[in-house]
Amino acid sequence: MSPSHLLNSHRLKGLSVIVFALFATYTLWSRVLPAFDYLLRPRSHPALITDIGANRYENITTHLVIASTLKEDTAWTANLQIPNLKILRYVADSAAAEYRPAAFNKGREALMYFTYLHDFYDDLPDVSIFVHADETPWHVEGTLLRNTSFALSRLDLQQVIKRQYFNLRVTWRASCPAWINTSNDFSNFKKPEEPYMKEAWRANFGEDDEVPEILAGPCCSQFAVSRDAIRSRPKEQYARSVKWLTETNFSDHIAGRVWEHMWPYLFKKEAKDCAPEISSLCELYGICFKNVKEINQYKELWEEVERLKEAMQFHRAIWDPRKAAEARRKMDKVGDEIEHKMIEVLQRHQSPSTGKLLARQIR
Repeated sequence: MSPSHLLNSHRLKGLSVIVFALFATYTLWSRVLPAFDYLLRPRSHPALITDIGANRYENITTHLVIASTLKEDTAWTANLQIPNLKILRYVADSAAAEYRPAAFNKGREALMYFTYLHDFYDDLPDVSIFVHADETPWHVEGTLLRNTSFALSRLDLQQVIKRQYFNLRVTWRASCPAWINTSNDFSNFKKPEEPYMKEAWRANFGEDDEVPEILAGPCCSQFAVSRDAIRSRPKEQYARSVKWLTETNFSDHIAGRVWEHMWPYLFKKEAKDCAPEISSLCELYGICFKNVKEINQYKELWEEVERLKEAMQFHRAIWDPRKAAEARRKMDKVGDEIEHKMIEVLQRHQSPSTGKLLARQIR
């Protein structure tokens, strides 16, 4: 190869490197970095946290029982402003934890809850609240801002004592008025836990306890219960369920799922827990929508949030950064609408002890 040809070849290679570097730089700045920004920067999902004041429930004692694993972060509980609150974090996978279930990694949250119910049976507070470790789980609905801190700060403990048992989730979606048919077997079941319900029921409540055909109530095993409701069952009932959860051949998933449908019967001896959503929100949380139309319009805002989150996913933001940027702008706007509507709804139930509303961002 002649010197001139060799020189031209080097020039072409150099030019190719420059073009590639420019293209890579453009891609990095125009697509990848914005995508990381959408992924990492807190989104404007409003969470209105109510400062309920130090004296709202000064005569009510409360335990917050948290079902968790070692890797989960429960630091959010330090910000709760519920008077006379004791936090008991149960850890499913740590022998060193102060509070731990009767067996490691068995029975999901149900075994941790039953371990508490048995061990604290003789030393219960006025109200025991049972929750998962995540502050923003999917099963806390938009009417509670998908935020456990918000829900707990709004929760009327006096109403919990009056009702005896209250599921923190109130929506009828995928729960009421009829959800589990215990007569379904492995040949015709509609939900994964249905064919296991009869066996679980009899194992926990006894062969003489008639199994209801239909079970219904909000999902997900987060609830508040009074001392009297817990003690409406003998201590042996809780020991029996601890034993069953540690020894059952059911998978942990199924063992936890069947108990999602049996808590109302355990504490109230009722197979269905289907109080109207609007009245429960108002009476227990002070979130008072005027009618079904208004609450449905509010829920539509949260559905829009979910659609916008799809457009802001990392791979979508790289593929179409302009669309992701527009989704981010819309997200902020919808977030403002959610916040303003919630403030309006809360003001209908506002009282001097409620205190101020603080807006903060969550991921």
